[in-house]
Parts: sequence; C-alpha cells; structure tokens
Amino acid sequence: MERCRREIAAIEAEILAGNPDLPGLCMALSDWCVELRILQDEERRQAETRRREVDTMYGTQALTE
Repeated sequence: MERCRREIAAIEAEILAGNPDLPGLCMALSDWCVELRILQDEERRQAETRRREVDTMYGTQALTE
C-alpha cells in the first residue's frame, strides 16, 4: 500500500507542477487509486477472516439484532 501512496503523491505533484500530459497522469492516478482500494479491501477481508477464526476458536459470536 505504501508504494501506491508514493505513486499517487508523485502523480499529484506532477499535475500540480503543470505536466502537460494531464490525460495520462489522470489515468495513472485512477489506476493507482484503484490498486490502493483493492489492497485495502483485501486487508479488511483478511482481518475479518482472522477475527472469525479467533471467534470460532474461543467460541464467541458477534452480537446480532
């Protein structure tokens, strides 16, 4: 995720500096933002899976209404 954030920051800096390839930079920015979201979603899924495994191991359940 850190690489995504670095790439996003670098692209934003290029845009602010007036790089004339705005369409290319916007596409790259979009790609890196999607990649970051994919990684964040995967991290959340893994955390949820670990939480469920711990709940199962200790016999606890999430409260539901």
